[in-house]
Amino acid sequence: MFWDAFILLAVFIPLTILWITCVVDLIFRRHDLSGWARAGWVALIILLPAIGSLAYIAFGGLASEHVSEDFATSPRDDALRMTGRGP
Repeated sequence: MFWDAFILLAVFIPLTILWITCVVDLIFRRHDLSGWARAGWVALIILLPAIGSLAYIAFGGLASEHVSEDFATSPRDDALRMTGRGP
């Protein structure tokens, strides 16, 4: 009974969170991949959830460094834009 709960909390729930994070990141945040590359990653992640998710993080990475440059502005640019004095 203890080991069932331990395995659930230590293995399955973190892997499920990792799997969901990778799929959401891949579908909604990665704009630098072609459609075929995205479909391949989704297929790998869905068919082999643990291995596919770990491979995606190792080789593809999460979208934190792939954020579009439209959103990558400096705080000064944001302040100028809010006051109406910016570009």
